[in-house]
Amino acid sequence: MCDKIDILGVHIDYYNVATSMERIAEMMKNDRMDTVGIVTMNTLLLAAEDPTWKQYLEEMDLTVIGESEVLKAAGIQEGQIAEEVEENEFIARFFWYMIQQQERLFVLGETKEEVEGLRTYLQDAYPGIEIVGGAVVEDDTPAEGVMNEINSLTVDVIVSGLQGHRQDRLAIENRSQLNSKIWFCLGEHPNIQTDAGLKVSWWSTLLKKNAFKRMVAKYNEGKEAGI
Repeated sequence: MCDKIDILGVHIDYYNVATSMERIAEMMKNDRMDTVGIVTMNTLLLAAEDPTWKQYLEEMDLTVIGESEVLKAAGIQEGQIAEEVEENEFIARFFWYMIQQQERLFVLGETKEEVEGLRTYLQDAYPGIEIVGGAVVEDDTPAEGVMNEINSLTVDVIVSGLQGHRQDRLAIENRSQLNSKIWFCLGEHPNIQTDAGLKVSWWSTLLKKNAFKRMVAKYNEGKEAGI
């Protein structure tokens, strides 16, 4: 099953996990780096406010819905995909596949604590996963240094805990210079954030959900009115 759904004017993939994993297997055979992103409420809130981020999100090679609230915004509350999203099945299948294929991973975060937290989370949650390195990326971090480190380690998958345009700057502007197969953007996934110690959003979870619901309602009203 595959399709696109429109949420807040952003067109994202609507795949079940089996189809998404087929796409991942294909990407691992490519000679270029593909981008994969987990779509959360925060991801869409940023896309609704920033055309550059919206374009980045829609141009990803694969997007995977990461929160039930995102599906509910499209009026989807049941069915196979809804169940898979609720159980975070794609993320589990993705990392177990990396173990089975003996792929080499590199993690990115915005602080040293985030990098170590993400590394520890993946190693604890997915025994046998191979994390070959990690790097801190701040606003003034030279992209060249990070890319050189990644390329020198023969990295297959870059797991990014970065937020906003730090993704854009590294993954899009420099994608042709990275020798990895997949750039995997976690998209501020709440479960991973909590377990890995990644930076909490500027809103609490409750406020974030309320803001997202208001924006969805406003967008839907505009569509009905033909705006």
